Amino acid sequence: MGPTAKSKRRFKIGWPTDDGVTAPDVDESAVIDIQFDLQGKSVPIDHGYLLFLELSRILPWMSSEEMLGIHPIHGAATEHGDLMLNRRAKLLIRTPKERVDDLLTLKGKEIQVGPHALKIGEGKSKTLSLHTPLYAHCVTTGNTDETIFAADVIKLLDNLNITTRFICGRRQALTTSDGVVYGYSLMLHDIPIEHAILIQQKGLGGNRKLGCGIFIPHKSINALT
Repeated sequence: MGPTAKSKRRFKIGWPTDDGVTAPDVDESAVIDIQFDLQGKSVPIDHGYLLFLELSRILPWMSSEEMLGIHPIHGAATEHGDLMLNRRAKLLIRTPKERVDDLLTLKGKEIQVGPHALKIGEGKSKTLSLHTPLYAHCVTTGNTDETIFAADVIKLLDNLNITTRFICGRRQALTTSDGVVYGYSLMLHDIPIEHAILIQQKGLGGNRKLGCGIFIPHKSINALT
């Protein structure tokens, strides 16, 4: 059937229990990505906090929307601490579907990310991926030791009733309103699709609006960046 039927598809999440409790539903369409064209030459490599400040200046409700996440902008790193952007550069925002129309008003807005001027172009919606493994550029839990961080990840996944294997990657640093915090890139593999949808919707750890804990599909578990 067509897109309407797909948008209503739901999945069960969680493990079977002995007490007869029914596993809760996950609505595949409850959270989506909005992808905007982006015009500009570069942004700082550590741009998450600066980008959030600019976007929430235009749309103040973004700061209080719990499910909203702003993906890191991708580009080619330079030795000067910037990412060079090409004509295919995108601004990607993960949002509850109820906020889509509000977000689309960003079209045509100009923002200043550090010393760099950017213009936001046309926006279009993208459904969350049904493919795995999943990858997050940075996940923060408040702990910088990798062993403790891994234990934190296990607890966070258990709290969501998500079962998956994971691999910690490189240590990452980012600026926040409280100063510099540290996290790790994270790969989730051997994850059931209904669990993959939930983790994309909910995210993992803190600083979601700064680009952390937002999972996207990845082609391989052989390399983490």
